[in-house]
Amino acid sequence: MQKDFRKRQEEVLTIIVKHYVDTAEPVGSRFVSRKLGLSSATIRNVMADLEDMGFIVQPHTSAGRVPTDKGYRFYVDSLMRVRAIEAQVLRSIKDEYGRALRSLEDTLERTSHLISSLTNYVGVTLFSEYDKVYLDGTSHIIEEPEFQDFKKLQSLVRCLEEKREILDILHQDLEDDRIKVHIGQENKSGFLKDCSVVTRGYKIKGKSSGRIGVIGPKRMIYERVIPTIDFLADAVSELLEEVEQ
Repeated sequence: MQKDFRKRQEEVLTIIVKHYVDTAEPVGSRFVSRKLGLSSATIRNVMADLEDMGFIVQPHTSAGRVPTDKGYRFYVDSLMRVRAIEAQVLRSIKDEYGRALRSLEDTLERTSHLISSLTNYVGVTLFSEYDKVYLDGTSHIIEEPEFQDFKKLQSLVRCLEEKREILDILHQDLEDDRIKVHIGQENKSGFLKDCSVVTRGYKIKGKSSGRIGVIGPKRMIYERVIPTIDFLADAVSELLEEVEQ
């Protein structure tokens, strides 16, 4: 019985996360009940439990629920099913890197642009030896509903322009080549508390040399972003081996 109840909680949380990612609108019990074929009363009880556990929150009294940082974290770590990279995305990567690469800087600039165009978020690359950060796609993130609030937008744009907080986040994971996902308050910078940062390290001649990644709203499509960044990090490592020769 306990196992079935936990499964239902996970199903409801998954629906809330996915629908909120798609719409940026709080998710009501009626929508979830239709998706699962269960009564609204049953779903309201499950949602109340999820709220007590800190996975979702009701932003307004009459509104539905939205995921919290804890809810996104549990979804990413335990519920998300990573998507296969689409053929169109693979073609875009092949086309971009098929053109002659002139230098390490050229590779990283192209990569930040490619990440931005593939995800519609901010693409970021770091070359750690010179603390050089390349950003592309700020215009994408300012179009997100979360940043229609001018003060939020102003803080975020200042953070992207100054790059200091972004450097700190990238440096803290520099020696770990795995995918890292920092959600909301997990980011040390208060300017990024409404964002998620997904990065992975790349290597040059077997040595950790920097990170590539994406900065977007917490309401990002993690199951698509994560495999894209993972694939690109391997591609960048291979390309830079050739460029550095």
